[in-house]
Amino acid sequence: MILPMGNSTNVIDILDYEGNRVILTGKKMEQKALQHPELKNKSFLKNLIRTIENPEEVWQDQQDPNTKRCYYRKYSTGTYVKAVIWMQGSISRIVSAFETNKIKEAIYPKLKRLR
Repeated sequence: MILPMGNSTNVIDILDYEGNRVILTGKKMEQKALQHPELKNKSFLKNLIRTIENPEEVWQDQQDPNTKRCYYRKYSTGTYVKAVIWMQGSISRIVSAFETNKIKEAIYPKLKRLR
């Protein structure tokens, strides 16, 4: 569910495909939108929610494989939605989300594909 935007509220508050609660705070969205302006696009946010609820692929994160996961879902012909989620504690947090043209984690042989 997309909630009203504001720095102290959660813009996204949903359950992922495994039933984990995942949030995106307004503050984090504002920070990340400077690098990834697609976060200001309602269509992208809807696809971000679909990616978390029903990802096509989930990988360990290259920089932090024990606590972060990368969720992917095809967005358009040559584009994926990528969500990087910090999976620590009872509430998981979206730390970044953006469009990408490849699944970067697939090139690292030590990383596990989780879905």
